[in-house]
Amino acid sequence: MKRIIFAGAGHANIVALRRLGRRRIGAELVLVNDGPQAWYTGALPALIRGDITSSQAAIDLPALAAHCGARFIDARVAGFSDHALRLAAADPLDFDFLAIAIGGTMIADGVKPIPDLLRRLEALRPLASPGLGILGSGAAGVEIALAARQRLGPSAEICLCGKTLLPRAPARARRIALRYLATARIELVSELPARHDALIRAYTPEPDMAVRQTLQLFGEDHVFAAGDCAKFPSPVARSGAIAVRQGRVLAANLRASVRAAPLQAFKPPPATLAIMRLDGSRALAWYGGTTVHGVLPSRLKAWLDRRWLEG
Repeated sequence: MKRIIFAGAGHANIVALRRLGRRRIGAELVLVNDGPQAWYTGALPALIRGDITSSQAAIDLPALAAHCGARFIDARVAGFSDHALRLAAADPLDFDFLAIAIGGTMIADGVKPIPDLLRRLEALRPLASPGLGILGSGAAGVEIALAARQRLGPSAEICLCGKTLLPRAPARARRIALRYLATARIELVSELPARHDALIRAYTPEPDMAVRQTLQLFGEDHVFAAGDCAKFPSPVARSGAIAVRQGRVLAANLRASVRAAPLQAFKPPPATLAIMRLDGSRALAWYGGTTVHGVLPSRLKAWLDRRWLEG
């Protein structure tokens, strides 16, 4: 029996594992991840505000693997060569096909690991007037800034640093986000002030694993990569919605690889739905040039989040 190893519990691998596990494709499935939980960054604002608990913001990977008829291995991936996946402090694993979704490169003061981010924010609370600098003015930066205001209180000095606010959003969405930032007294700056007690880098570094449209690595027909680590010949937007779409193609291509059948190409959609939390009850959503904000987008996001976490 052929063996498929999913290295990392990124969105694309979770989608592919769920799909293949339901179909029983006649291959051994193995999920390898550094830690037994897959933290969902979409729930991070609610977690920062204290609206949900840690257990409500993560997927239990051993339970997911068992449900999909797969084996779970808690280990850090150290690389691969030929048909062997190297693990830190463990023997290598042989594979027939490998799917890599380990997320973007880890950076100091980044959003991940999420438990570390929460500890850094918690360390600011005893300070009389804590200074928090957030690098990155995309949706992640805006959500974290607004959530941090609620967590740290009115005395915190919070700066959001970036060239353009929500660069891929329609102009109306940017105006709404700017209004919420102003109401929360969050300063939008081009350079962070010298004085800050904590820094959060709310952006993902550029991907470094070159893939074809089939998600296969160049020169490695048996190795696939998707999500924030995958670099396509033409730039592809990186988001949870895009990674989910890649996961569907990944599942189809792994199934086709086991059967020696033709593979599909991943085709980026012209637009995807983006929903950004503004506070505990309101959200901002946009699709193409259409923008909506208020309670309804917030309820839709809550439903989508539950659907993702519960499978």
